[in-house]
Amino acid sequence: MRYLLLTLAIVLTACAAPLPSPPTNTPQSVITPTVVNQVPTATSATPVPTATPLATPTPAPTATPQPAVHPLFDPQRLSYDHNFSGPEIQAFLEARQSPLATMRITIGGRSHSFTDVLVSLSNLYSVSPRLLLSLMDLQSGVLSTPNPSSDQMAWAAGFRGENGNRRGLFAQLRWLTRELRAALRDYALLGPMALPPLTFADGSTLALPPGTDLSRYVLSRALAPTTTSNRLEALLVAVAPTYQRLFDLDPRLEPTDWPPPAEPFLTRPTERNFPVTSFFDHDAPFLRTNGSLHTFWGRAETDRAFAYDGHTGWDYAMGPPDRVLAAAPGQVVFAGYSDDGCATPAGAVIIEHGNGYRTLYWHLARVSVTVGTMVERGAVIGIAGDTGCARGAHLHLQVQYLGRDVDPYGWCGTDPDPWALNPVGQISVWLWVDMPSPCAPPPPGVVVVDDRDPGFLLSGDWQVIDMGYAGGAHFAPSTLTPSITRPWRFSDFAAPLVAVWQPVLPTGGQYRVLAYVPFALNGYDDSREARFLIRHQDGETVVTVDLEAERNWWADLGVYTFDPASSPLVATGTIAGDRRRGIWADAVAFVPVTDATTR
Repeated sequence: MRYLLLTLAIVLTACAAPLPSPPTNTPQSVITPTVVNQVPTATSATPVPTATPLATPTPAPTATPQPAVHPLFDPQRLSYDHNFSGPEIQAFLEARQSPLATMRITIGGRSHSFTDVLVSLSNLYSVSPRLLLSLMDLQSGVLSTPNPSSDQMAWAAGFRGENGNRRGLFAQLRWLTRELRAALRDYALLGPMALPPLTFADGSTLALPPGTDLSRYVLSRALAPTTTSNRLEALLVAVAPTYQRLFDLDPRLEPTDWPPPAEPFLTRPTERNFPVTSFFDHDAPFLRTNGSLHTFWGRAETDRAFAYDGHTGWDYAMGPPDRVLAAAPGQVVFAGYSDDGCATPAGAVIIEHGNGYRTLYWHLARVSVTVGTMVERGAVIGIAGDTGCARGAHLHLQVQYLGRDVDPYGWCGTDPDPWALNPVGQISVWLWVDMPSPCAPPPPGVVVVDDRDPGFLLSGDWQVIDMGYAGGAHFAPSTLTPSITRPWRFSDFAAPLVAVWQPVLPTGGQYRVLAYVPFALNGYDDSREARFLIRHQDGETVVTVDLEAERNWWADLGVYTFDPASSPLVATGTIAGDRRRGIWADAVAFVPVTDATTR
């Protein structure tokens, strides 16, 4: 194959305190919109260079803007508490000498502290742990009473419905967390003009006024089933004072010191690449169907190959004994089993990264770390499995920014990201530090040759696919080679198709070569034995790539030394180790190798 590819490449080359009063300039009755869901114009955290603007007169100093004040609760604080996770929660409970600090709850045959359970439920369902504690104290005084009674513990969230089947601290906490999550979900899917009526403890119902704001609706959903309609307003206005009494923080104030979206900092949580089995749904990642799944490419997909509708993360086809790795350094805030409502509890690990982000690893067959441990990037944290709600073994990777689920692949669509615009959504940016984004300018120093660039050459009739790096790629079915020792021979009478990438490298030296592999449905499975030829300073190398495992990612073809004067190139073709499978020709990146990029 190398001779055929090289010959064709040469031919082609030749051819071509008490609640503070609101600030005086912000009336308390006015709800200022949250800024969490503002969408930047860039689709990646990597800044795009711009021309130097002309000098303009210096504007007169303006008054420092005051944080917005919401009548009941700031909507951002419904989902997140900065620097208040496992260690901080445990310290808070111990400082209050609360019996919750020493309480143990058994899940999946494993004993967990109350703090562990609170962290797992609040993180999984994107609910503020401070809010959960405040609502339980408001309803039963479990944090304010020095020695709460067994009855206070048994009905901590105030919910006595369902024939008393929610009796017990864990059952109450789980009910409260899921009710808040359901309220967030319904507000996201239905909108403020079509919210369902509230149902009260006595069975009566009350329709909400059209346009009810997010915080009022979410808090009402958690409080209505515990009370009657004439007492609801008194409970609603008591939430913020209870929160501030416990945490010395006004939850009506918009946070101004939370971390901004991060620069890329994650690496894949696997020792090798595995096929993707489910995408993140940008339409509504709430485990509830509403018609289609919106991938980060900006497309609405209905084929199950992309995932089930409402998916909150990314799934990878892993199973025992495949090891799961920490995607970035951080502190383990949960390690054990989480009751997520399925037949068996899920083995899970949650890592806080200290920058407003956390990663969640679900369905583990074995957990290999403990709460409180500081882990480095690539540390083994468990074994992939099929525990919890999994249907077949896989790793479910979930990433959250400021408590809300986000897509670590960012957003590549031409239209605005629907999840970033959603009232309970969040902005997604490309977070993979070791690979360039497929829909943003390459990082400084990285040379990318795309299938639309002058350095890209094709022989034969390839299909054009409207997905891939920069929005497009080429595809053709593979041709089986009958000889392992002479792979350039082919069994079909038609000549194979060839694609060539010729980079213009600024300097000689070592470069890591990456080939982007799209994920698109084209009637073929992706080749498991695609061949790439790399011509470098020391000769030629043929690399075999499993495109099925690498799809929607960059296939690493290795590190080579290149001399710009010796016409470096990368080539592939439809000759492969399997027949009638897909071969992709998209972008190839040349990444300069430094001590920081070698792994």
